[in-house]
Amino acid sequence: AEQSVVLTNAQATRAGVQAAFQRVAAQAGPNDTFLFFYSGHGTQTPAATGGTEPDGRDESIVMVDGLISDDDMAAMFRQVRAGTSIIALDACFSGGFARDVVAIPGVMGLFSSEEDLTSAVADKFQAGGYLSLFLRNGLGGAADANSDRALTAGELSVYLRREFAQNAQDVDSVTMDGARNYQFLVVDRGGVGVDDLVLRTRG
Repeated sequence: AEQSVVLTNAQATRAGVQAAFQRVAAQAGPNDTFLFFYSGHGTQTPAATGGTEPDGRDESIVMVDGLISDDDMAAMFRQVRAGTSIIALDACFSGGFARDVVAIPGVMGLFSSEEDLTSAVADKFQAGGYLSLFLRNGLGGAADANSDRALTAGELSVYLRREFAQNAQDVDSVTMDGARNYQFLVVDRGGVGVDDLVLRTRG
């Protein structure tokens, strides 16, 4: 889409991402879907004393020159006036963004792992990550279960969960402290309804 902005590698500075976000958000109206997608590294840092993090840690995505935290991202999404907004993060610990960002009305969250767990590279598919692969395929039309060319939030949620269950079982994951577990997607529609339109797919 002409309104889209793609930043890769050295282009993905904190300022560059925030400026691109603001530019696209300014164009999005109540009949639009706003999508922020990130694939890369994620991390955890100690949260400020007296904050709202139950585990005492903030989650962040890693830019080439610094971090964008879950709190930063929430502030960015509060600027968006689209009918439906989606945050999709394929990064370690990304599920922690749900508490801050999906709490905003009209925002749906898609995260590659729970807030205290790492996300694996999808080597067997030669893809950057499982969420990246399944989301690309889903938005390309594979998630349109009834083939009506109108992809809903419910259809996308079901598709992502099914694809992960069928194709990414027993993917090892660890916490910052080295505790072992398995990776699972976090799909949180927040206040976005199952029949809310995400996009119209091409025939």
